[in-house]
Amino acid sequence: MKSLFRKLNSSIIVLLLSLFFFACSESEDSPVEPINQRGNLLQSSSTATYSVSFLTGLFSSFGIDDTFDVNLIYDVEVYKINYQTIGPNGESQNASGAIFVPSGQNNLSLISLQHGTQANRSRVGSVNPFSSPEGLLAASLGYFAVVPDYLGLGDSQMLHPYLNETASASVVLDIIRAGREFANQNNFTLNGQVFLAGYSEGGYVTLAAQKDIELNHSSEITLTASAPMAGPYDINLTARNLIEQEVYEQPSFLAFIIVSYDEYENWNRIDDIFNSPYNQNVVQLFDGSLSTEDINPQLSNNISELFTSSFINNFLNGTDTQVINAFSANSLLDWSSNVPTKFYHGDADEFVPFENAVAAKDKFIANGNTDVELVSIPGGTHATSIFPSILGAVEWFDTFRVNTLAAN
Repeated sequence: MKSLFRKLNSSIIVLLLSLFFFACSESEDSPVEPINQRGNLLQSSSTATYSVSFLTGLFSSFGIDDTFDVNLIYDVEVYKINYQTIGPNGESQNASGAIFVPSGQNNLSLISLQHGTQANRSRVGSVNPFSSPEGLLAASLGYFAVVPDYLGLGDSQMLHPYLNETASASVVLDIIRAGREFANQNNFTLNGQVFLAGYSEGGYVTLAAQKDIELNHSSEITLTASAPMAGPYDINLTARNLIEQEVYEQPSFLAFIIVSYDEYENWNRIDDIFNSPYNQNVVQLFDGSLSTEDINPQLSNNISELFTSSFINNFLNGTDTQVINAFSANSLLDWSSNVPTKFYHGDADEFVPFENAVAAKDKFIANGNTDVELVSIPGGTHATSIFPSILGAVEWFDTFRVNTLAAN
């Protein structure tokens, strides 16, 4: 495949960083019957159609020009969907997402793309397709791309269950189901292949979905390949690494984890964990109206100022078993995968420790997965590793993909 990226450009890094940041084969093409109504397509609507020339101009408008070489092929049709899934405690929830389709094409491989951390409910593909450049890119390259908003984002009004294994896996499993139903209703023929990919939180969500599909739904969906990128797969490892730092420049991410777990694990410990004055308003900061960029200045980047000394000490010395056990329960390493898997991670990532990818690869090998690889980006930070990771995943997926598309 023609190389998509020649070199990195700072302006596009900023663009995609804001979008990605914390940036299945079956014997028949008809949608499966969802269990307990999960995966039901509730409604869909056409959002827009973008031509190849428009998309090329869009990327160029961000200062890419000759430094960013994208081999776009197809016009892209974008749809918003609403579908049924389950929440952190197994309760029924309605979720939204976006579907990106190469115009006029069929025999399509499905790819589910998981975005990075967003706190602002509107910064998702179902609200604005340009918030999902990965979906536009994948569809223009010939994939049937589904991009879940996640619970708490898009149309969902609940607090986003950040790094919650159940909710993370469910939105992906059920958007694949809903996407198949949508394809069947709208005469898009799928070829049975299913790929997973995501960066940062999206890397975590990707691995959570891979685990759930392999262990619980393999008769329904056979994954072709999976590319988790720069994800916090071991939450205890991640939290320990970050809390041990004196200064952490993205305090919104740490706060997001605590606020979400306090809500869905019923801790009721905001005052125990956050110092004043942050304990007074930290929950409200994650009401869906603010971005992480808005939230960071309202929190301290000094760990000892943000969190109480008792919480820091008890977590680090292993006596805060409530937090440690919850983080362990939502970590993703103790299982055996049979799907070709490539982890991508920058070895100088300052926000999501590189050790996550090393631990994930080592655990997969120890548990018997012989088709696993860690692609390390030398010197790559969380921002500068986005492009090499995405490029690597796209080119790797192309070695599996059925590339002959049948026009309608």
